[in-house]
Amino acid sequence: FWLYLAIFAYFLEAVVFAIDKFLLTSDVPSSISYAFYAAILSSFALLLIPFGVTVPDLSILLVGLGSGASFFIGLIFLYRSIKIIDISEATPAIGAISAISTLGFSFLILHESFSIHEVFAFTFLVIGTMFMAYVHLNNRVLRNMIMAGIGFGISFVTLKYFFVNTDFINGVFWSIIGMIASSFLLLIPSKSRKEILTSLNKAPGKARFSFIFNKILSAVAFIILYYSIKIGDVVFVNALQGFQYVFTLLISLVLASRFPKFFEREHSLMRKSIAICFIVAGFFLLFI
Repeated sequence: FWLYLAIFAYFLEAVVFAIDKFLLTSDVPSSISYAFYAAILSSFALLLIPFGVTVPDLSILLVGLGSGASFFIGLIFLYRSIKIIDISEATPAIGAISAISTLGFSFLILHESFSIHEVFAFTFLVIGTMFMAYVHLNNRVLRNMIMAGIGFGISFVTLKYFFVNTDFINGVFWSIIGMIASSFLLLIPSKSRKEILTSLNKAPGKARFSFIFNKILSAVAFIILYYSIKIGDVVFVNALQGFQYVFTLLISLVLASRFPKFFEREHSLMRKSIAICFIVAGFFLLFI
């Protein structure tokens, strides 16, 4: 059941990234301000307070807050990446790095072990994700993608650890609070504070509406994803991001003809079709 939830959440995220790309390329050019307001809109988590939010032990609380902070760091570098290159290129590469870092941190923090067929399934999913990437690598792009992947990997593993020691409501609430709190640190440097405040005033009303709608959609996707992490396996939930990149590729292909300024036309369908085969094979292996 958690597998289907994760795949549906990744479909929603593919739609979210397409809208992100459109807004970052046109109406909201600042990736820092974009990440900041995305975090602020996550304040809906305050609505969870009447539904059983409690304050866990300090050590557990710090893990939950740290998960949200790590996710916010990953978000900043993700937006920087998709602003520079196409979403069908950036997000798969970041996902591969995230999946690999999640595996490493799961061994170190959660002490998880896997059967042989699960290892093969994970390997197929990561290979498929790497095949999906076709990035014009330079130091700037590579640095952004590595930081994003590591940030998301740490966030996934620490979130799973937090879920083990608390319930779903508290896991979602405190991780989001960590993301919101870390976003306010961007207001300390005068340069980023000015960038954040001016970008909101410059954005047209239509872009603001699109941004709010997109972040609500993103919130729905992540609640579903968080729940799949709660009831499933954090490494494989993360590895299933390959499905998100299949959806992203299809959306990018559809939109490229209508919005060529924002979405690149795809010239390597054969390689990316091979990637889909690896991803589907990995998914199949999970059921053996």
